[in-house]
Amino acid sequence: SPLGQGKISEKPVIQRIANAYGKTYAQTVLRWHIQHGYIIFPKSMHRERMEENLHIFDFALTAEEVASIDALDEGEAGRVGPNPNTFAWMM
Repeated sequence: SPLGQGKISEKPVIQRIANAYGKTYAQTVLRWHIQHGYIIFPKSMHRERMEENLHIFDFALTAEEVASIDALDEGEAGRVGPNPNTFAWMM
């Protein structure tokens, strides 16, 4: 889940960065993924959120902001989905 199933929204650093750009926490986190070159598949059943997800290309995070979000990594303890390195992929 690129948005950590919403858990990341509670982090003050995410809120601060989102507010600085006039963006939502979701847009901020999706932008962070894009700047890292990660492939993301945000899921939503709400049209307004789908449209919102498209508006992540009109701003860029600074290197300091990216590093601030990187610092939130809790490793395996913070994982909310399967680990892609150990997931039993169907062949």
